[in-house]
Amino acid sequence: MNVEAEKSMKRSDRRNVFAMNSGAFMRNLLHSGAATAGLIITVFYMLLALLDAVYPGYLGVHNDSTMLSFLSGGITSAPPTPPVFNQGWWYYFGTTTSQIPIFPSMLAALRFDLGYALLIVLAGAGVGLVFGAASGYFGGKIDELMMRITDIFLSVPLIPLAIAVTFFLGGTFSDMAYALVLVSWPSFARLARGETLHLRSQSFMEAAISAGSSRGRNVFVHVIPNVLSPIFVQASLGLGRIVLVFATLFFLGIVAGDPYMPELGQLLVMGEPWLVFGVWWPIVIPGIFLIVFIVGVNLFGDGMRDILDPKLRR
Repeated sequence: MNVEAEKSMKRSDRRNVFAMNSGAFMRNLLHSGAATAGLIITVFYMLLALLDAVYPGYLGVHNDSTMLSFLSGGITSAPPTPPVFNQGWWYYFGTTTSQIPIFPSMLAALRFDLGYALLIVLAGAGVGLVFGAASGYFGGKIDELMMRITDIFLSVPLIPLAIAVTFFLGGTFSDMAYALVLVSWPSFARLARGETLHLRSQSFMEAAISAGSSRGRNVFVHVIPNVLSPIFVQASLGLGRIVLVFATLFFLGIVAGDPYMPELGQLLVMGEPWLVFGVWWPIVIPGIFLIVFIVGVNLFGDGMRDILDPKLRR
C-alpha cells in the first residue's frame, strides 16, 4: 500500500470516528428532556440573531445601531401602547417609550447582545485556556503565581468587579466589553489548569517529552486540544451569564451612550418608569425574553457537561 493511500485511509478513519462521536453525543443530548429543551431554545434564539444580521429588513430592522429606526415620525413623548394584532407583527407585544415597538426591538437587541457576548466569551475563553494550561503544565512557582492572580479575580463577584473595571476604564460600551473579557477569563483558567494537571501525567505526554518536544509545543499541541471539551461547556454556560451582565449594566446605567441602543437592558430601562402606572408590557415582555434565553443556554450547557464528563455520565 502506498503512502498516499495510507494517509487517505487514516483521514477516512478520523472522519468515521468523528461521525460516531458526534452521533453518540447528539443521542445522549436528545435523551435528556431538559437538555433538548435548552438546545431548541438556544438554536431558536441564535437563528433569530443570525437572520437579523444577514437580512435585517426581514425582521423590520433598518438601522443596526439604534431603535429610532422603528419610528416613522421621530422621537415623541407619547406613552407606551398596549399589544394589538391589527397593525402588523411589529405591535404584537405593544410599544415602549416613544411608542417604539417592542417585538422588533427585542430581535435587534438579541443580535446586539448575542454577537458581543460571543466575542467576549471567546476572548475570555482563549485567554483563560492559554493561561490555565501554561500554569498547570509548568507547575512550581510559575503555577503558584499564576493561580494567585486568578484567585484575586475570582474572589470578587462578577458584576461588582465588572462595574468597577468599567468605571475605571471610562464607562463607555467598549470599556464594558473590555471589562467583561477581563473578568471572565479566570473561570476558564481554573478549569484549564485542572484538566492540564490530569493530562500532564498521561503516557502520551511522557512520550512527547521523551521525543524531545519543547514545553511550549507540548502546551499548544498536546495540552490545549485535549482540554477544549470542558472549555466549550464552560463557554456555553458563560454566554447566558454575559448576556445577563450586559442587561444588568445597561439597566443600572453603568454604560454611557445612546439611550436608544437596541439592547435588552436598555429596553428594560425604557419600560421601568411606566410600571408604577400599571403599564407592565414594556418591562415584563423583554424581561421574559431575556430569562427564557438564559434558562435555555444554561439547560443546554448543563446537558453538555453531563454528557462530556464521564464521572457525571456514570
